[in-house]
Amino acid sequence: MTAATAYTLLLVLTVLALPRVGRAAAQRDRDSLPRGSSIAVEDHASDVLVSPNGAFACGFHAVSPTVFTFSVWFARSADRAVVWSAAASPTARRVVHSQGSRLALDGRRGALVLTDYDGEVVWNSTAGDGAARARLRETGNLAVEDVRGGVLWQSFDHPTDTLLPAQSVGANGLVSSGRLLAAGHYGFRFSDYAMLSLVYDDGGQVSSIYWPNPYFSYWQNSRKIYNFSRQAEFDSSGHFLASDNATFDAADLGAAGVRRRLTLDTDGNLRLYSLDARGKTWSVSWMAFPNPCIIHGVCGANAVCLYTPSPSCVCAPGHERADRSDWSRGCRPTFRNSTGAGRDQVKFVELPHTDFWGFDLNNSEFLSLDACQAQCVGEPSCVVFQYKQGKGECYPKSLMFNGRTFPGLPGTAYLKVPADFDVPEVNVYQWQTDGISGLATEEDIARCQGGAGLQPEFLLNVTSTARASSSQRKSLWFYFYGFLSAFLVIEVFVIAFGCWLFSKKGILSRPSELLAVEEGYRMITSHFRAYSYSELQRATRKFRTEIGHGGSGRRVSDWVVNGAQGLETDVRTVVKMIVDKSKLGGVGWVVDLVDERLDGEFNHVQAKMIAQLAVSCLEEDRNRRPGMKNVVQMLISADDESRGHQYSDI
Repeated sequence: MTAATAYTLLLVLTVLALPRVGRAAAQRDRDSLPRGSSIAVEDHASDVLVSPNGAFACGFHAVSPTVFTFSVWFARSADRAVVWSAAASPTARRVVHSQGSRLALDGRRGALVLTDYDGEVVWNSTAGDGAARARLRETGNLAVEDVRGGVLWQSFDHPTDTLLPAQSVGANGLVSSGRLLAAGHYGFRFSDYAMLSLVYDDGGQVSSIYWPNPYFSYWQNSRKIYNFSRQAEFDSSGHFLASDNATFDAADLGAAGVRRRLTLDTDGNLRLYSLDARGKTWSVSWMAFPNPCIIHGVCGANAVCLYTPSPSCVCAPGHERADRSDWSRGCRPTFRNSTGAGRDQVKFVELPHTDFWGFDLNNSEFLSLDACQAQCVGEPSCVVFQYKQGKGECYPKSLMFNGRTFPGLPGTAYLKVPADFDVPEVNVYQWQTDGISGLATEEDIARCQGGAGLQPEFLLNVTSTARASSSQRKSLWFYFYGFLSAFLVIEVFVIAFGCWLFSKKGILSRPSELLAVEEGYRMITSHFRAYSYSELQRATRKFRTEIGHGGSGRRVSDWVVNGAQGLETDVRTVVKMIVDKSKLGGVGWVVDLVDERLDGEFNHVQAKMIAQLAVSCLEEDRNRRPGMKNVVQMLISADDESRGHQYSDI
C-alpha cells in the first residue's frame, strides 16, 4: 500500500466517523434545551428532554413511521401515554413529517418554534425576551424559564386532551383527539354560565351538552352557576373539584405514589387513569359514563347506539351508513324525503325503548298517541317523534341524533317514513329475553356478515304502527276502566261513611253538651271558633239557655232571632263598641269578646288584632277593606308584638 493510498483511506475513515461522534454525543437525555438550541425529528429516539424524577419525557413522538408530534408523555408507562402535544389551537393539526422537522428555542425571540419538513411554522409558544432555557419539570409541565427559573410560558396553561395533577382545565378546556390526531368533536370546558360540562360539537349544525345530565337542571345535578373563577383540577390523591361544585374521586383515592391522568378520550368519555408502577399499565379509576351510548354523537345522525354490553351502532330503518369507516358520520336515508307529505302519504315505524335526545320542535303533556302523531304529520320538519305513556309526553323532533336504545328505557320513537316504505320484519336486532336476565342477545344473521375484517352489522327491532297502536289502545282502555272501577269503589265507601256519620249512631248525633266540651278544647288550642246559626241554635236550645256573660252583658245570642234587620243592627253595635274601645288603648276590653271558659288564657294582643281586623273587613266601602297581603302583614305584626308581652302585664 502506497503512502498516498494510506492517507486517502485514513481521510475517508475520519470523515465517516465524524457524524457518529456527533450522534453519539446526542444520545444522552437532556435536562433542558438552551436558548438557540433545537431538537431534530430524525433524532427522536435519543434526543429528548427528561424530567428530574424521570417520570416524564418530551420530544418527537412517533404516531407512524412518517408522522410525528412534539409531545410530553409518561416515560415509565408501557404505552408512553401522551399528556400534551404542541398545536396552534385546540382544533389545529398537531402532526409533522418524519424528515426535516425541528423544535427550537428561538435565539432571537425566545419562543419555542415547531417547524415542518418544508420550514413551515406549525406551532410556536409566546415570545419570552428573558428566556434562557426550556425545561421539563417533575409535574410533566414543559416550561420556558428565565435565568432564575421563573416561568415565562408553560404547557400547563394550554392542555390538549389530558390533565395532570395540579393542572387547571383552563379557558379552552380539553379537546379530544380525532382521526389522524386532528381535533375531535368532544370538549371538556366551562359553559357560558360557568358550569363545567362535556360538550359534543361537530363544528357546524350540532352542539349539545351531555354531562352533567342534560335532563336535569343545574341544581338537580348539584352544580352551581355564574361562578366565573372557572377553576377545576384534581390532586395527586385522585380527588377532583371544580368551582361549580363538580366533584368526583378515583376508586383508589389516596393511594400513595400513584401516577394519574384525566383524559378526554376519542369516544367522548372522560376517564381518570391510574398507573400500575410494576406492570407499567393503566387502569380506569373513574369514568363519566359506564354506558357509552349516553354520550352524544357516538353513532352520528339517523343512527342508534346499542349497548350489548359494548357499544354498537345501527342505522335507523330505511337508512344506510354514510361512511363505512366512520360511524360519527352517521347514516343517510334510502327513501325519498317525506317532509310536507299528508297523512295518507306517510306512516310511522315504531322503535321501542328508543330515544333521540334533543332537537325538539316542541313538547307537550297529556296527549294521546294519535294526537302526538298528528302533530308530527302536520309539521313538515318533523322526522320522528317520541311518545311516553303515563303523562302522555310528546316530543316531535327535527333531527334523529344522539339515538340510543336499551331495555327499560322509557318511551317509544316513531320514525316518519313514506307510506310505501317496506318495514323490515325479519333479520333484525331484537331485545330477546331469556326469562331470567332480560339482557339483549345478538341474532346470528348470516347476511350481515361482511367481508374480511368487517364486523357483523346490527339491526333494530321494529314493529308496525298498526299493531303497536292496537296494543297501546288496549293498555290505555285497561287503565281507564281500572281507574273508573277504583273511583266507584271509593265513592261508595265515602257515601256509606257519610250516612253513618250523620245517622243517630254517628258522631254528629251526640248530645250538644258533649259537643260543647269538645269545642271548648278546640277553642283552647286554636283560641277562636266561628259558629254557624244552626250551631248556636242547637247549643243554646233555641236561644233559651245562657252560655256566659262578660263586661258587655249576657251572651245568649238572642239578638239573632230578630232576623236579618236585627242581626245587622247588633253587628253595627258590636263594631261600634270595638272601634270605641280600641281608641282608648289597652287590650282589657278584649276579654269581653272572648269566651269566659278560656279564663283569660289566650293571647290578648293577637285577639285585639283579630277583632280590629274583623271590623276592617266589614267596611261598607270595599276599597277600604284590607287585601290578603295586608291581612298577612297585620297577623305577622301581631305575632311579633305579642312576643314582647306577658299575660301578667295586661
